[in-house]
Amino acid sequence: MHVDQPAVGISNFPALGDRIGINFTRLRQDRFLDKARETADPVRLMRLFGITSHTAIHYVLAAHPECFTIDPTQA
Repeated sequence: MHVDQPAVGISNFPALGDRIGINFTRLRQDRFLDKARETADPVRLMRLFGITSHTAIHYVLAAHPECFTIDPTQA
């Protein structure tokens, strides 16, 4: 942080995203999916990102569909 500049707050992020063309929701989803590809462990995703079991399983299923003979969200 530079002493001559104001601190960056959460309210700055939507404007920043618009200026540089990043959708932060999609960026967050991409981060979930990337970690799911790496670990394939829904519990790790839940702990790391603070997401629900349903959401974690959704991302693991999307990253590793070959590992499931049935859809775990429907079981």
